[in-house]
Amino acid sequence: MELLITIAYFFLVRLIFFDFKLLKFNLFWKFIVFGLWVAAVLTEILSLGQYTPYSKEAFVQSYVVQMAPEYGGRVKDVFITSNTPIKKGDPLFQMDPEPWQNKVHEYEAHLASAGTTVQKLGQRVVEARADAARTQATLKGAMAKHEMISKAAKQKAVSKIHLEQIEQRVAALKAQLQANRAAIREAQLAFDSEVGDEHTEIAEVLAKLATAKYRLENTIIRAPSDGYVSNLQLYPGAFTRLKSPVMTFINSEQYWIAAKMDQRGIQHVRPGDHAEIAFDMYPGKVFPAKVVSVIWANGNAQGVPSGLIPNEESVGGGFDFIVRLHLTEEHPDYPVRFGASGLVAVFTNGAPEFLVFLRQIEIHSESYLKYLFNPF
Repeated sequence: MELLITIAYFFLVRLIFFDFKLLKFNLFWKFIVFGLWVAAVLTEILSLGQYTPYSKEAFVQSYVVQMAPEYGGRVKDVFITSNTPIKKGDPLFQMDPEPWQNKVHEYEAHLASAGTTVQKLGQRVVEARADAARTQATLKGAMAKHEMISKAAKQKAVSKIHLEQIEQRVAALKAQLQANRAAIREAQLAFDSEVGDEHTEIAEVLAKLATAKYRLENTIIRAPSDGYVSNLQLYPGAFTRLKSPVMTFINSEQYWIAAKMDQRGIQHVRPGDHAEIAFDMYPGKVFPAKVVSVIWANGNAQGVPSGLIPNEESVGGGFDFIVRLHLTEEHPDYPVRFGASGLVAVFTNGAPEFLVFLRQIEIHSESYLKYLFNPF
């Protein structure tokens, strides 16, 4: 743009002083002509760049989400087409649900079986207590008989063998009672085993059933926000791998314009500063915007941990920083497209009005020049 203005300026000088000879190109006019040109150059270098920084490398950015299924398998359906607006929660595609539907049925059957198992564990507790009660009653009778035979043995009324037999019987019943009590404790522990408010047998199956239902529900992959899918390649019947991206989802709810600006001209830029943007795809249109933030970091200076001492070619500062902007007014006939490029002019707080005016002339002029690349 600066070159075109310079050519137009000196062409006008030629017309006035040499072709039409409207004025005599004397020392006075030479001083005026070249003085104006030098003043314009100095204004561009010293003032415009400082208070109204300009960028010819700006582009639209947004959040891009790589959509992938929870697990591998066959794609059953694809519900969308490329570049069609999608609402948050709308289905994008569906994996074959049959394997997980079968798992849900399997674990539902296991859940019913687990309920029966818990009932059986409760019955085991009742049976173990009954066995212990029977053993306790038998032992009580045996001990009474032992006492009676012991008295008789002292009077030589029964044989010693008979006494030894009843003693062995009492000892065996005591051992049996201990075993019965151990069986009660074991059965009670198995019956009382819980996770949360559920028995462990049921809790385990419920956990597996919940996982199967979750995966069944997530056979349908849905849009994480409003947006659209670009360059759709997925088709029903395709086989996908575990959590491998199969389509690119572009968020349309949030976007920003990233403008690369020379670090010598952004020291006055602050969030909230007014700006104007001219997109290459919309010749002759200039959109109002405001500065959102300045990314005060440059990746050129970032070191990478290694076992080597960096040389001078691998480490150095950068020339540009990124300024983020957002449109303050949008027009439905001129939608903001992800990846679109353009020009950005920022008008810092306190910039003189004549500098703002000059920069506005420049960006509007360059916007109209975009027609040269789109004559039809």
